[in-house]
Amino acid sequence: MTAANIAQPPDSRDPGHSTLTSLAQLFGQTINGMQVQAIKIPLFQRDYAQGRHSQQARLVRTRFIADLCAALDGDQVLHLDFVFGDVVEGTLYPLDGQQRLTTLFLLHCYLAWHQQDQSPQPWHAFHYATRPGARKFCEFLTQCRPDMATENLSAWLRDQARYLPTWKHDPTIQGMLVVLDAFHEHYRGRGQACLDAAWIRLTKEQAIRFLLLPVAAQKLDNTLYVKMNSRGRPLTEFENFKAELEALLHRNPAIDPADAKVFSEKIDTDWSDLFWGYRGDDRLIDEEFMRYLRFLMEVRAWRRGHRVQSKQGNLQALMSLSTLLLDSTAAHAQEDFAWIVQALDIWLEADASGNRKPKVVAALFSELFTREARSATTPLRIFNFRDFGETPVGVDLFHACCALYGTRSWKLPHTVLFYGVLQGLMTDLSLPNLHSRLRLLRNLIEASEDEIRADDTRNNMPALLSEVDTLMADGPLADVKTFNKVQVRNEQAKRALVAQHPSLLDVLNHLEDHELLRGGLTVFDLTPTQDSAIFIQRAAQFFTLFDGPTQEVGAALLAKGHEGRIYRKRNGYRFTYLGATKPRQTGLWEDHLRARNNEHPHPSSVALMALLDDMASGNSVKTVVEQFTNSPSTPKDWRYYLAKYAAMRSTQLEFAGNYVIADGAGYAICIPKSDSCDGRSFHHDAYLLALMQEAGIAPGHINNEGWPRCFPGDQTEERHLKLRRSGLQIRCMEGGWGLSNLPTQSDQRQAFDHVASKHLVSNGVCAIPQANGVDTEDRIVIGSALLRDLVNSGL
Repeated sequence: MTAANIAQPPDSRDPGHSTLTSLAQLFGQTINGMQVQAIKIPLFQRDYAQGRHSQQARLVRTRFIADLCAALDGDQVLHLDFVFGDVVEGTLYPLDGQQRLTTLFLLHCYLAWHQQDQSPQPWHAFHYATRPGARKFCEFLTQCRPDMATENLSAWLRDQARYLPTWKHDPTIQGMLVVLDAFHEHYRGRGQACLDAAWIRLTKEQAIRFLLLPVAAQKLDNTLYVKMNSRGRPLTEFENFKAELEALLHRNPAIDPADAKVFSEKIDTDWSDLFWGYRGDDRLIDEEFMRYLRFLMEVRAWRRGHRVQSKQGNLQALMSLSTLLLDSTAAHAQEDFAWIVQALDIWLEADASGNRKPKVVAALFSELFTREARSATTPLRIFNFRDFGETPVGVDLFHACCALYGTRSWKLPHTVLFYGVLQGLMTDLSLPNLHSRLRLLRNLIEASEDEIRADDTRNNMPALLSEVDTLMADGPLADVKTFNKVQVRNEQAKRALVAQHPSLLDVLNHLEDHELLRGGLTVFDLTPTQDSAIFIQRAAQFFTLFDGPTQEVGAALLAKGHEGRIYRKRNGYRFTYLGATKPRQTGLWEDHLRARNNEHPHPSSVALMALLDDMASGNSVKTVVEQFTNSPSTPKDWRYYLAKYAAMRSTQLEFAGNYVIADGAGYAICIPKSDSCDGRSFHHDAYLLALMQEAGIAPGHINNEGWPRCFPGDQTEERHLKLRRSGLQIRCMEGGWGLSNLPTQSDQRQAFDHVASKHLVSNGVCAIPQANGVDTEDRIVIGSALLRDLVNSGL
């Protein structure tokens, strides 16, 4: 490298005042009025690149070491060109030349190990500011004396008691070991005379020299350091952030310098070892470490009432968050810094020797959580871990945070839950207490989809995290006002029930873990004065009821008086949910059975409790439905027809259990595929479905394209069943069956008149006997006989 290769930095001193020196003789020299006592590789330098394993690095290393050794073994002098740097209070900070100086330091260490004089030398004051691990490793090299007869020098060094396990993750240290092995390969087997001569050439005769060119490095900003390093591998985002963070901590007078120093050391030692087990495909821990730090800083910012910008990249987010929380202008910097340190240390434990090592974090979370349905109520079943997809995180929330925080797979409810875990661990809760408080938190999270928000219109995260602190400290539920209010009341009702009947705790917890309830028991009767045996029976029957296909469940609830949950009313129609028909369609059943704001009591509670009691007395769901539909006293309104005719609830339908039902007796029912009847999709007509099935007519007789999901528009539009041969149309209307587009051909007209006369069709209407607008006879039975005769007559 020559001076022409380096851009002249601003504010530099006279470039003609360079000093020709060697590494050993540099110490004690006076440079610009200051005596050099130490060398420190600055904060913003990249790792030691000459020890890398890439092909290019091997070529450069082989050539450079050969040149160095040739200078020592012969009588030629090797000039290493310029080293730029500045001397500040006796310490030289190289701006450029880190790689060459480090290699020279390693060469001094290697040859010094062969000398009898092992006393401290001035050149031992060679340090790294970039990584505490590298700094300590340099001290380690100057204080040990390897067995030079060993074949594998790096293995000998790794085997020493003072060699720290965390050093295996530091690329600078690993690169230094590679270069030491290269020197050992060159000199191993050489006589002592040869080694002594090389030592003299290196330390006394300046056989390897460089020109030190002072520049005012302390006046430069960080940009030049990064730019100078871009000729090799640029600093990673994480390395840049660590440097900025360490500088930020040291500038803040509220933070103890000793604490800041420990932080700097741990981030490259103990904590790096923790994240090593979670490294990604790139074999680095940078992204994983940054994601967890971002999580910590974001929840801390929310706790301080700040709004968090979620769309930033990790580096940009960490830079702004660290300034927000830890800058000297931050009011709570010391407290927030201590919390972040504790949230990192919580995953470490002391080994038998008192050294800190990572806990088996996955095992800890396996004690806390499960994804599976099981009879035991611990570990706690967590439902939203499925959001993590096929990633191998399992139930390890720490792993999930390292791998997914800031991605779409990690959502705000995960943040709230993980924050609760941290608070529980950091307050040293016993496992039973931690389980019970996390159960309460899970229940509230599951019910609070609308409340857990941090968007531009509503930022609830500061209040939610404050309430998590309350919950994990076993504070009063009355203080919880941001989570779903109905669920908070439900938790209070559970506590009252268990206080009256402590034996119900396990039964209640088991119910909470059901896929459809997810902690919310608002649909259950939790009256404390009830007989505990009744609650136990109802809980057992609930599992039986939802253990398989749910096609008959909606019908049975209708039979017990249920009218569905009315979501909204529009144009004389009510939109309601009556139950999905397949077990896998759990989302809508869950939504139906869970709490909604201002719903008290739950609209399905009375019907469900009555159904469960019937089942406990020995009646099957089928029996309950048949008793309802066969009773002469049952009004033949929409509830009767939906319970009676499975076609309206068929598992073959592509729908999710939603119905749009006309007001009153409800003789117009749309079955949308999703959650509305509109012009964007096609839907079914419930009465025409039952009519076709009961009549036993093959679809080939029908001229509706796309039958049966073939009706566009909203619920107010007429829906007609079209016969293929005659074009005759049939629809369900309040008074009966309406017939239109009557045949005009004489033979078809004659056949129609014959059928119409038989079924008392008048003015295009097959009337159904009614009382007060409600059928007294089954319109499906009457209509299916009419339809069958029409088709059989050639129409």
